[in-house]
Amino acid sequence: MTAVELKEKLIDKINHTDDVELLNQISRVINLDTEANDIYILSADEIKAVKEGIDQVENGNFLTNEAANNLIDKCLGR
Repeated sequence: MTAVELKEKLIDKINHTDDVELLNQISRVINLDTEANDIYILSADEIKAVKEGIDQVENGNFLTNEAANNLIDKCLGR
């Protein structure tokens, strides 16, 4: 697929979606270079989630990458 074809396909998808979250994500990716120095302010829920994650790690409640992959393989019956 050429760059022009890809652009046309993306533009078509963007024009035909009403998914605000998807459009926000696309906007963030496109603006990544221009907003690299902007400070992102976490919401209260995001702060809570980060704190919970830190507590979990500090309490040893985490999986290594290998253990997580093994668990996924087991769940998928591999």
